Amino acid sequence: MDYKIIGKRIKSARKASGLTQEKLSEKIAVSTNYLSKIEGGHEKPNLEMLEKICVATDYSLAELLTGVVETRQYLQKDIAEILENCSPKQVRLIYDIIVRISEEK
Repeated sequence: MDYKIIGKRIKSARKASGLTQEKLSEKIAVSTNYLSKIEGGHEKPNLEMLEKICVATDYSLAELLTGVVETRQYLQKDIAEILENCSPKQVRLIYDIIVRISEEK
């Protein structure tokens, strides 16, 4: 594994998520110095640390390790199946929730 490349992907994910090193460090409970070393490829994060970074940045482990962006198409099928069994009132409620969540940033 090339930890310099993984570190660059982590840095990119952090920035894309609008997080400073300080904020991400807080979220994953490490020092800013340690996160800087991970991003620079000088420290090798274990799987637990990578998972924390994934949760904090909303990136998948596959995206950080391979650089391949996962398509989230599979969720659309699952959501469509759920919606098929909902009443019009429930569908409207789900829509309203989605809109509110998407407005949160």
